[in-house]
Amino acid sequence: ASVWGKRPASVHRGFRRPSDLLLLAFARDARTEMEQRVRRRLGEETARDIAVRTFHGLGVAIIGEVEGKRPTLAKVAEDDKALFDLLKRIVADLLADRGFSGILLKWFQNRFAPYKSEHDFRSWGEYWDYVRRHEIRSLKGEKVKSFEECEIANFLYLNGVPYEYERAYEHDTATPDRRQYQPDFHLAEAGIYIEHFALNAKGNTPPFIDKKEYLRSMAWKRQLHAAHGTTLIETYSHECAAGKLTEELAKKPAARGVALSPIPSEEVFAILEEQGRIDPFTRLVANFLGHFKGARLSFEEVNQRAARTSDAPRARAFLSVFRAIFERYQGTLSQSGQVDFHDMIGKATEHVEARRYRSPFAYILVDEFQDISPGRAQLLKALLDQSPSTQLFAVGDDWQAIFRFAGSDIAIMRGFDKRFGAGARVDLETTFRCPDRIARVATEFVLRNPAQITKKVLSTRRASGPSVHVGLADRGSPLLRETLNRVVSDAGEYDGRSTVFLLGRYRHTRPPDMSALRKQYPRLRLSYMTVHGSKGLEADYVVVLGLCSGKHGFPTEVADDPLLDLVLAEPEGHPNAEERRLFYVALTRAQRRVFLLAEGGPPSSFAMELTDGGYDVTVFGRPGQDDVSCPTCVEGRLEKRENARSGGIFHGCSNWPYCAYRQSSCPVCRTGLPVRWDSGCRCRECGQAIEGCPKCDGWLRPRTGRHDPFLGCSDWPDCNYVRDARRKPPPGRASTEAFRSGRRRSR
Repeated sequence: ASVWGKRPASVHRGFRRPSDLLLLAFARDARTEMEQRVRRRLGEETARDIAVRTFHGLGVAIIGEVEGKRPTLAKVAEDDKALFDLLKRIVADLLADRGFSGILLKWFQNRFAPYKSEHDFRSWGEYWDYVRRHEIRSLKGEKVKSFEECEIANFLYLNGVPYEYERAYEHDTATPDRRQYQPDFHLAEAGIYIEHFALNAKGNTPPFIDKKEYLRSMAWKRQLHAAHGTTLIETYSHECAAGKLTEELAKKPAARGVALSPIPSEEVFAILEEQGRIDPFTRLVANFLGHFKGARLSFEEVNQRAARTSDAPRARAFLSVFRAIFERYQGTLSQSGQVDFHDMIGKATEHVEARRYRSPFAYILVDEFQDISPGRAQLLKALLDQSPSTQLFAVGDDWQAIFRFAGSDIAIMRGFDKRFGAGARVDLETTFRCPDRIARVATEFVLRNPAQITKKVLSTRRASGPSVHVGLADRGSPLLRETLNRVVSDAGEYDGRSTVFLLGRYRHTRPPDMSALRKQYPRLRLSYMTVHGSKGLEADYVVVLGLCSGKHGFPTEVADDPLLDLVLAEPEGHPNAEERRLFYVALTRAQRRVFLLAEGGPPSSFAMELTDGGYDVTVFGRPGQDDVSCPTCVEGRLEKRENARSGGIFHGCSNWPYCAYRQSSCPVCRTGLPVRWDSGCRCRECGQAIEGCPKCDGWLRPRTGRHDPFLGCSDWPDCNYVRDARRKPPPGRASTEAFRSGRRRSR
């Protein structure tokens, strides 16, 4: 930790009277702990004259003194459900308001997720990740394969035009080489088909789509409709990029006699509620509202930020909706004569800046300063500006700044002198909690981000051996129990029961069998909490769960809506900067040893950095088999699956149903996945050598032709290589022993 400020003063030395001091904390628990420490250090009599408050408590006191009465705190300030219900009612009222419903409906129709064109991605896998992450699902409820298709579907639905998505074409087109044609949309009542083509203004396809093949497919569809006399309407990606997709779409069916019959606005809320669209939107509004008020931003400021974003139309659309909701929310509070927590800070700051409040404090101490928000910082600055002799003493650690999602801004601490004036910094380098070998690993890890303030951390405790352990396991391996067995063995050196924190990135990653674990390990006091919840706490042993790649791994791949960047602190340049600090917090909760478990999937980037980056860690367990990338979408992985009809095993892409790639199993064991190995292929499970395709990364499997058996590529129809089965394979294939001990070539 570090402390900032001008020359610190001392009550004991008589530099300041107790009544001159203001001690500030962010939460009630922290304030209570601070009060207890003051009483222990200075005695009850002196402590009574020292103001120890939360920021909100300070705000209430200032407002009460200036206005003659303390403000009434609104229920929505302390009850998240009450806030959610209020905002939801406001949204319902606005949807029923004919003068405003069109603006709000526009949001639900085509602004519900950050728009990215297929042309912005390098592979199918990247694109499918985007579609899945943002739940691209139409208002009718079906999953669609692109944002642009979703906009078309929503337009048709909200305008009362019945449609079917990807229904089989009315004429049979299936062949041995081609499945039945399924146009994007079918307007059955009008006898119209709609195809949406991923072409930009220059007529190019996305980078990962073969342009020639795509254009051939377009020509085939046009010829097919012409041959059968069916009506085809075409839409294009460049229309969406220009913001004219639905505008153009409205003209095309109308020219063929399709009448638009918009759903009455009073019915829309019930429809959106049924589709589960209102609650996520309300949560976004509630989150945005808190940050907007907490940072004391104006609409002019956020509109300027919106103009600089990569998706400015969506940002502007949201702000037009949010402003109406905000005004009704503030009106509700005003009518009831109540305030929320943000109003307390805002009103108090206004009173201090206008000199309606005269600060009696000559010395202000703030704990956990890294959690400071712009609104609270502005109140502090106003108090300091009232007298040049007022001193600020800030205690904090930028390595533990982990609450950006709650409004904290690490830039305030890093730019302390610029905001509050010249001061002195003192680093508190000694830690009494974790041993030196944990402290060194944690320090090296967090300082991989060069933006962190550089400082040393020296431990008073010396460890006799490595204290950070990384556990690797195949899927399904009982790695947690193996780890707890190691903890029990190590704890045998100590008397009594040892405390063990099981830390997860999210609440839902809590082990489902905690009761059974406590019974199985009676010598351990096991407790689960999130890493955020563990801040400020400590245990003998720490076990960090979920260091695997994926949406809810560590670092997390869950992304907040980019709209929140309009009201949050500026994003940091270093990848996973806050996740790296959160991991530092997890490491430094341990007093003896820390175990980091990469179970349930491929090890995360943090786990791989620790095992491969020269850190002082030990690795136990065994890594899972290397993932095999999908050759079609690249980002997906091939996973073992069972055919529901035949019971046979095949390997399909993890991005299914978006990516339909599938691979047959080994012809010998019938379950393993053949992969490229040196000059040939081998099964990952049985080790059987299999002849590789000379044209691609596939392998040759037996097939039966009209006359003689032959070998065909497993990647057919993408690869059409075939060879007479009676011909012998060329020599030089890898041995089974080499396969089992060597490294597989990446697919």
